[in-house]
Amino acid sequence: MRFLGINGSYRENGLNEKMLEFLKKEFESKGHSFEIINLREFRIEHCKACVSTDLKSCTPEKCYEIGDDFQKLASKIIDSDGVIFATPSYWYAPSAVMWALIERLTSLENTPVKYLDGKPAAVISAAGEDGAQSAISSIIVPLIHMGMIIIPYGMTYLSGKDDDPETLAYLGRIVKNMIFAASKIPPHCWWENREGTCLSSTIHQES
Repeated sequence: MRFLGINGSYRENGLNEKMLEFLKKEFESKGHSFEIINLREFRIEHCKACVSTDLKSCTPEKCYEIGDDFQKLASKIIDSDGVIFATPSYWYAPSAVMWALIERLTSLENTPVKYLDGKPAAVISAAGEDGAQSAISSIIVPLIHMGMIIIPYGMTYLSGKDDDPETLAYLGRIVKNMIFAASKIPPHCWWENREGTCLSSTIHQES
């Protein structure tokens, strides 16, 4: 299976990146691929709030028209079997570039297909406890509303040493639980519109 780690830190070789490198080794040791995406290497424009004007205009195709790197990132997320988001905490919130991506992901869960339905996710952060919990929660809430499934124990933070044994143990659990979730979650209609039409991407793919 193919998993994805998205790094929202602008710091090269920072703690978020080191956690993702640890996850990469763990996934690969179990026979799965894990690609690390550093958002600092991509251009992500801010959301233009199309949904506020016309819900039907908030689609991936419309969002791709902006002409930045969002389409590349969206394709990788859609094609993955699970995603781990990693962010620093800036004033108790995710980094600006991570939040820009989260805002743009709205287009993937809107009409006509909800592309993120049933996809396992986890969120990690390199920050102090209070800041990390706040930043992680800020990401988890919209991911749930976009149809993603937060795996059990699918969050942890790292403050200080990059070899903290408790954090490494949590990261190991995230790997095991994400592999299990990705292999066990069957195609399912997670969302039907008022007319009873299924919009979940897994059902569309199966049909």
